[in-house]
Amino acid sequence: MKIAAFSYGYSTNLGDEIQTLSATQFLPRVDVLLERDRLYWYRDSEPTFLIFNGWFTQQRFWPPPDSISPLFVAFHPAIPELLVSEKYASYFKRHEPIGCRSLETVDAFRKIGVEAYFSGCLTLTLQRRPVASTDQIYAVDVDPDLFANLVPQEIQKRAVHMSHEFPSHDATFATKAKWNAAYYGLRSIQKWDGGQSFLGGLVGKLNKRRHSFRSLRAEALLRIYSGAKLVITTRLHCALPCLALGTPVILLRKNVESDPRFAGLRDLVRAHSDPTQSIKINWNNPEPNSDAYMHYARSLRQRCESAVNQALSGERDYRDQERSRSESSSLSPVSE
Repeated sequence: MKIAAFSYGYSTNLGDEIQTLSATQFLPRVDVLLERDRLYWYRDSEPTFLIFNGWFTQQRFWPPPDSISPLFVAFHPAIPELLVSEKYASYFKRHEPIGCRSLETVDAFRKIGVEAYFSGCLTLTLQRRPVASTDQIYAVDVDPDLFANLVPQEIQKRAVHMSHEFPSHDATFATKAKWNAAYYGLRSIQKWDGGQSFLGGLVGKLNKRRHSFRSLRAEALLRIYSGAKLVITTRLHCALPCLALGTPVILLRKNVESDPRFAGLRDLVRAHSDPTQSIKINWNNPEPNSDAYMHYARSLRQRCESAVNQALSGERDYRDQERSRSESSSLSPVSE
């Protein structure tokens, strides 16, 4: 059995690579990268284990092929009714219980009779990077209006602005041109179904290079957040990793209380969206985050570790069977 992780040829958000880093920490190796938005490409692949965490949009062919052995945990469909419907119930029941990243997703599964539960996000299991603590405050893809109205002037001046967009807005023209060319090149090839058959080698090399570089950038972000004094962000996959890393964080986002994507998750983090109400925090000495997330982090670790051990056990059994068949074949008498 192969062990896989997701790549994201259709994404410009490094939060996706942070999602993959949260999954690969449980894996003994990564044999192959699977494109999240083109899972039907792998219908003829050999058996492959894959942690299905993160955000999923409409798929051209759904459900995933049987060649993929999934662990559905921290799973979130952008439009639940497209991926979670009666016609797919039998597939999901083979893999229940389904761990969901939002309460909306839990409800969608329960409506079709599939066992599901709110798992939280897999980024809650990330481990703090071994870096020294600093006095630095970071503003990550902040909403300009909320940031200007709610964050004290002194903190605004101190904050270093960063982004999860890749390439970043302040990258050089040459850097933007190089990575944008790779991005649009991958998308052009992937829109053509025959591209995977005829240009599979090129697609794989380009995707692997892009994924590797973006993963390094994502890891660099996690190291920065690990040493930060405070992080202010609109990004879910900045705020939740900061919880796991033990870094004080404010999720500053409009309509965060009403956005169904944040139902359940917003209760774990210091979230704020009202421009008329001040943020309750000691800006010079930020209070620690709530530890409410830790229950979900422990459960996520246990389920991932158990599923990976089970996959590896199945892999060993398969190899033993193949070895036995090979030995039996070599010992069979040769007819003259």
